[in-house]
Amino acid sequence: MKEIVKKSFLLGLGAATLTKKQVEKTVKDLVRKNAVTLKESSDILKKIGKAADAERKRVSKFAQQEAARISSQMGVASKTQLNKVKKKLKSIDKELSRSGKKTLKSILRQLSK
Repeated sequence: MKEIVKKSFLLGLGAATLTKKQVEKTVKDLVRKNAVTLKESSDILKKIGKAADAERKRVSKFAQQEAARISSQMGVASKTQLNKVKKKLKSIDKELSRSGKKTLKSILRQLSK
């Protein structure tokens, strides 16, 4: 699951890089043909860069939401949830240790493997 999200992100990043290069090439061609000035070309590239950043953030947020949705559907626990369980188990272990009964250290070691 994590690998799929990673590959999708890298694919999008590669597409964005190619698109940026294509935009830069097109703007340079427009400057060469005197269709736009150097200042206008700089403004165009800045506007496109801002739009690309906004889109990248939107896609990243969407990907995170989808990953969380898919994880919850699959019954995968989040790191936060796992940390809460570990804290609770350590608390229980301390209580059992104080009472002289068998501790949960071996169980915790097995869970962390």
